[in-house]
Amino acid sequence: MRYSIVSEIPGRARLKLASGYLSEEEACGIEASIRAVIGVRSVTVHPANTSLLLCWDASRSSTREEALAAIRGLDLLDLPVADVPQDLPDVALAKEEDRFQLEVGHLLAWSVMRRLLLPAPVRSVVTVFRALRFVSAGLFRLLRGRLTVETLDATAIVACLLRGTFAEADTIMLLLSLSDAMERHVESRARLSLGQGLVARSSHVWLVGDKKDECVPMETVRVGDLVRLRSGSVVPVDGVVDAGDAELNEASMTGESQLVHKSEGSSVYAGTALEDGELVIRVSTPPGAARIDAIAAMVERTAELKAQSQSKAEALADRLVPVAFASFFGIWAVTRNVSKALAVLMVDYSCAIKLSTPICVMSAMREASQHDVVIKGGKYLEALAEADTVVFDKTGTLTQAAPRLSAVVSAGQASEDGILRLAACIEEHFPHSVAHAIVAAAVERGLSHEPELHADVRYVVAHGIAAEVGGKHAVIGSSHFVFEDEGVPMPEGLEERIEEVAPGSGHVYLARDGVLLGALCVEDPLRPGVSFILDELRETGARHIVMLTGDSARAARATALAAGIETYRAQVLPEDKASYVAELEGQGHRVIMVGDGINDSPALAAASVSVALADASDVARTVADVSIRSEELDRLVFSRVLSQRLQRRIESRYLFIVGFNTLLIALGVTSLIPLTTAATLHNLSTVAIAALNTRPLMRQRDVRGTVGRLSLGGDYQQKREA
Repeated sequence: MRYSIVSEIPGRARLKLASGYLSEEEACGIEASIRAVIGVRSVTVHPANTSLLLCWDASRSSTREEALAAIRGLDLLDLPVADVPQDLPDVALAKEEDRFQLEVGHLLAWSVMRRLLLPAPVRSVVTVFRALRFVSAGLFRLLRGRLTVETLDATAIVACLLRGTFAEADTIMLLLSLSDAMERHVESRARLSLGQGLVARSSHVWLVGDKKDECVPMETVRVGDLVRLRSGSVVPVDGVVDAGDAELNEASMTGESQLVHKSEGSSVYAGTALEDGELVIRVSTPPGAARIDAIAAMVERTAELKAQSQSKAEALADRLVPVAFASFFGIWAVTRNVSKALAVLMVDYSCAIKLSTPICVMSAMREASQHDVVIKGGKYLEALAEADTVVFDKTGTLTQAAPRLSAVVSAGQASEDGILRLAACIEEHFPHSVAHAIVAAAVERGLSHEPELHADVRYVVAHGIAAEVGGKHAVIGSSHFVFEDEGVPMPEGLEERIEEVAPGSGHVYLARDGVLLGALCVEDPLRPGVSFILDELRETGARHIVMLTGDSARAARATALAAGIETYRAQVLPEDKASYVAELEGQGHRVIMVGDGINDSPALAAASVSVALADASDVARTVADVSIRSEELDRLVFSRVLSQRLQRRIESRYLFIVGFNTLLIALGVTSLIPLTTAATLHNLSTVAIAALNTRPLMRQRDVRGTVGRLSLGGDYQQKREA
């Protein structure tokens, strides 16, 4: 298979396949073949234009070449095929589009056919029967002691029938049906787009073998398999604990923030986060059939996550119904003219208000998902728009998620290769960017992992790892962990040697049986364009930008200076990060917390809205309210601008609804326009507003660097690339 690389950034590439034509089955077969390469995160093949989007773990340097070699190895005359899953987002969205078009076509076609083919008396009878559905809905709410929009609509329809204006009643019901269809369509599309992003899903898992664990693709896991999970992992499948003890965060399932202890015989569920300990679980349900997948498919939480503006609009709409009825009786009493009084019922505010805001919110969530941003509820859109403070973690968030090992410094007789081999074997099971850098460096040097080195390991959050290796106690981690907590003595002159060999790098120390073996120096460069992105955030109203890190003050100061951040805190523990965010919230600030690691999860949970990037740990992506399925930090600016434009759209629509419908009521009461015309204009405006609310908030040219273009001028892209 020949191909050309259309575009590429670290960890992501788009290819054009030279195949001419692909069937859906062949596209799925190619995806399955490439996805089997270790380190590949996702593969998407579009058969319509034979393009392939490949995402991989950028810290594993060999993955890119292995994946490209797998593509080259495909036989164009005998491409692999696979069944097309019917629950894929693209398939489900296509089905929803077809369903909506058929529904609208059915409504319009039957309306035209009734008017052209049925005699007037028969048409009137049909209209009465059609009205029963609307009238029963209004009566149901009225009998339950509630005056709602449905009651108001039913009253208007009944009034038309009593006056003998059956065509007017038919038009009202048609427009109401179109509005309902449009609302269902927008919500369905948003739910389908969101459903795939609500759960952090692992592409590979560690399968327990007879002699050693094996890293295998997620789709190869079967019921009965044993899977090993360590601290920082998200449980990938439902299962039962076969061995081990651990503390799990089950907030994604139960909403409870308290950790739950799990031991042999306990049930565990996919989507929950293993925060401390180690487990071996026996798989009880196949991948994709877990309880959390059913929850994501239903998106039951969406109803609980409405934006405050959406809840206010719905409550206001229902509160306006009694006002409309009171106005009806008041105008009737004064004018003794039922037609004039009916103008208040036929032209009301509540229907448009109740319909407009939810469609705005759901459409914005759908638009965000189309640009690799999953926002897990409307209230988080509101929090994104109103936040005045943005708090960043440093490592893997402001800095690149793929740091590089720059040097290994021996503290004694141990060789550099020996230090790196031992460090890689301990670190390879943990989802952290520094761990990925150490493992990748060992692979590049061809250092094999001896089976006896794979021993029991324990992750100490924000400190390091303790392990038993060959009967000896080994620790790897920060200076605080190794020298203070573990009591390992620091050799004289080591810090000076490290600074000479790798100035400005972060340090990870390795010790065995209380003796320091050496230090591993890891370069942690900033993501491209960070300073411009932070300027964009300030342009959107983020008055305070803060960086928190567990690194040394020296490393934190260098990063803050390079990024243009004035406020930062170094050597911060996870609980201190959460306390700092809670303190800001207590001072009245609305905080956006952006993090990527296990140690960021308490702070993410404490913020008004939390954000995790695609290369964040599974725990961070599970806890986060906004999950960015891209490694590009400017998606944060996109999300904030989108949310602020949404708030302006909601306000402008509200003002239009009030102004336009007030005008129609006044014209109807004064008999300047017929009641039928006023009602038709009202319903047409409601449908038009609903349709306009589905339009994108962001123009295509605004998607990248919206605020940057405005604040930095037309040469923004050139400045960004420079």
